[in-house]
Amino acid sequence: MNHRIRNIAFAIVLVAGLIVPVWMWMRPSAPERPTTSMLSGATPVRGTVTVAVDRSLLQVAEIQSGVFMQYYPDAAVKISSGNSVTPIAQLLRRQAGGAIIEGALSRQEDSLLVSMKRRLKRQPIARNALVLVVNRANAVRSISIDGLKGIFSGKVTDWKALGGTSGTIVACLDGSDQRARAILSGVLFDRPEQLSATAEADEISLLTRVRDDRNAAAIMTLPAYARGLRSVEFRTGIKALPLSSVNEGEPVAATPSTVYSGTYPLVTIVNYIYDPFDPLATGFGAWLAKEGQKLFERGDMAPYEQPVRTIILK
Repeated sequence: MNHRIRNIAFAIVLVAGLIVPVWMWMRPSAPERPTTSMLSGATPVRGTVTVAVDRSLLQVAEIQSGVFMQYYPDAAVKISSGNSVTPIAQLLRRQAGGAIIEGALSRQEDSLLVSMKRRLKRQPIARNALVLVVNRANAVRSISIDGLKGIFSGKVTDWKALGGTSGTIVACLDGSDQRARAILSGVLFDRPEQLSATAEADEISLLTRVRDDRNAAAIMTLPAYARGLRSVEFRTGIKALPLSSVNEGEPVAATPSTVYSGTYPLVTIVNYIYDPFDPLATGFGAWLAKEGQKLFERGDMAPYEQPVRTIILK
């Protein structure tokens, strides 16, 4: 009996071994899952992200994001200058996934980040400079850091004291660029209230003031000055004064090369602050730190790191 049962069981296993492979081969195949479904959602090169920027860096950010999107057509990087809201505030309110800012965070911004327990990352991406721009007819040829302190504290009021012809100095700034004002205040003075200057409405108004007023002394970023030089409206009426770190030191003109080397005294670092949990914000940061350095090098600022070049020898 046991022998018979064993034979029957063996026969069943043998038949199943023949039928199952045939059924697997003949049954209709399951529809293939589209490849795109495996890539749904944001990735470092796919999706949409808003990047808030300081007004002085708006043009630079637009160039970087434009080239990034050419490389990665499935990515959309929207640049926001925030008329009344700072880039960091937009980041904290989750209105942006990243922010490009001039200089380091202020004490207030840093404290706010700590209090809100936001885990944001900071990445230096470029080097910039603050320059003193005057009317081209101004006889002063260079200025020292101490001279700048005198002008923007209100203690030096006549150009004659700085080697020029007599005239009341009119210190002025771009009133729409609050961060540049804060950086200048931090570099020159211990307390923000020591800075004394007239606030013009915007960059164009500031350039117009310098072009039309022989006594004007304006602080602006290097890219802003470069835009003025490229404009037919302003190029013949303005000039930037070389700057020395000490009164008897050698004055240095602000150029991308002197900014990168650090020989120009008023250098600032441009930082990218971003949410590390936002894939595309992280991917855009990786672009700025690598491929984006070449664009900074070809622009009016200096890269944070010199791009690596490969030389092929034949």
